[in-house]
Amino acid sequence: MRRGTLVLLAGVLAGSAHAILIDDFTSGFAGATTTTGAYYNTVSANSIGGHRFVNHIFNSNPLNRPIATDVNAAAPGNMFIEAGSGVNGQATLAWGGALTVPASGAGNVFANDFVGLSSVNFSNEAGLRVDYINNDQGSTGLFLQIFDNTLASSFSTLQNAAVGNGSIFFNFASLTGTANLANVRLIVLGTGLPNGNDITLTRVETEAIPEPATLAVLGLAAAAIARRKRK
Repeated sequence: MRRGTLVLLAGVLAGSAHAILIDDFTSGFAGATTTTGAYYNTVSANSIGGHRFVNHIFNSNPLNRPIATDVNAAAPGNMFIEAGSGVNGQATLAWGGALTVPASGAGNVFANDFVGLSSVNFSNEAGLRVDYINNDQGSTGLFLQIFDNTLASSFSTLQNAAVGNGSIFFNFASLTGTANLANVRLIVLGTGLPNGNDITLTRVETEAIPEPATLAVLGLAAAAIARRKRK
């Protein structure tokens, strides 16, 4: 395949990508350290819906140790999540705009407590990718739940993050439920911390379904490579 073909292919592929950024953790600097359940919803310009919701949930905490979450200006691009020794809990993130209940506090927050996202359409997206670094245990789990404007939901199975750095991909075709992905109201990302786990999230975004034109170009490229090998 000629160099010109490679350049053309790269341009078409770049033009066909339509990932939707959910959060890159470069705005909405805020954090909390609590030993009991608590939530906060922060204005965040670079988060979808303009807000980032974080909820600390404790299943058990025999040593009275904290869950700490933090996005800070000193290290933008990172969502630090740390659970103390003996903590079995969750740090749940959500993107659904402003709350109709107090922006921070204790107690339960439900899907209908969010104003909701507007004009968010995932029907052309293959799934959601979560990038992370510094995961200290293989038991750290992530799960996804999506609500539509009727509050119907679809959810994933729990996926464990590999130790160290990596990505987790939630395939929308594998979700269970009835949410209309063409009309998304609320995105919930749960982080399971069963044994004092620590993890840092760096980016959350969708991955688009390849467009027919892109698939056609890939086919042409493969054919060109095959012809070149036969010469």
